[in-house]
Amino acid sequence: MRKNYSNLIQNVKQRSNPDSINESLLFEKSFSDELGQLKSSGTEVLEYIKRSMNGVEARYTERTIEAGDKVKGHLKKNNSSVDYRYQGSVMSNTHIKGHSDIDLIQLTSSFYSHEIAQNFSNRYFSEPNMSFSQKQKLLNVINGTPYSGNSNTDLRLLRLNAEVVLFSTYKNVDIDKPKSIEVNPTEPNRIVDVVTASWYRTVDSEFNEDEILRGIQIYDKKKNESLAVDFPFLKISLINKKSKETGGRLKKMIRFTKTLKADSQQNLKGFSSFDICSICYNIPIHQYFNLSYYQLVYVLHQEFKKISENEVYRNSIKSIDGTEYIFYNKPEKIRLLRLLYQEIVDVYQDLLPNTTALRFL
Repeated sequence: MRKNYSNLIQNVKQRSNPDSINESLLFEKSFSDELGQLKSSGTEVLEYIKRSMNGVEARYTERTIEAGDKVKGHLKKNNSSVDYRYQGSVMSNTHIKGHSDIDLIQLTSSFYSHEIAQNFSNRYFSEPNMSFSQKQKLLNVINGTPYSGNSNTDLRLLRLNAEVVLFSTYKNVDIDKPKSIEVNPTEPNRIVDVVTASWYRTVDSEFNEDEILRGIQIYDKKKNESLAVDFPFLKISLINKKSKETGGRLKKMIRFTKTLKADSQQNLKGFSSFDICSICYNIPIHQYFNLSYYQLVYVLHQEFKKISENEVYRNSIKSIDGTEYIFYNKPEKIRLLRLLYQEIVDVYQDLLPNTTALRFL
């Protein structure tokens, strides 16, 4: 059944422009002109696709980061020795909401974890042309003194201290989430999720002196333990790099798929942004690097179809950082994938009659 694109376009407008700013002021002239042409031609499905793929206007993203910086400033006054970093879709510009949440990570300076020491030793003795700095970075881990404290106790204290600071500063603070503290500074009106974590050093991160290659381990207050290693900065870097190589097309596909999920009448909550980014990232560049925006719908249609139908291929798909399989032995995830695939099918079928440019499909 054909989708109601008038309603869907309004949904996108409300998400991407929640302050209802005049679009001629909000968007670049070229984008506004193209939207005008699509409106006048009556091809609402194309307008919906175009809007869904467009990035959130920079002024909204700047305000989101401003909210994060305000929260960070208050935390820093209380504990200047902690490292602070941002993670998530705002930092890769794959968010679809003007009033997006942002993840602020507070990273303890008391300790870090790392790959097994033998891996650092192997690199140290196998690289004859290392710089002094590279040698020192590897030796810092190889000869490092084991941490004598209790890491979970330290992380819990860092988390609880942050709760006290934020409660004394803001009215709207939620401390019930196990992995983060939710703060709403109100000016700007954004949600900032404060995550407590520790660093995870890899051989590559130390040898290359590249923080992007470091992982983190998020603290779960309810479990009172650190979770599995994650590489959020590497994911952001890889998405940014690959999308740049494709003229922004990777991010267009991610945003479009996220929009379909947000607009679906189905409950797709269990299919995360992490899953969507991983699927889109997995698509070979040669399949889409020079395509028009509406042709990317076909690329997604074919990819989701293949994943839905081909078990061997489906089980081969990994996360962006290559640390886990997205669908292997996850039947619920597969069920949700097929529901999201149907959303793509519906738009694809509505798209075909609207433009002769798609006849080759």
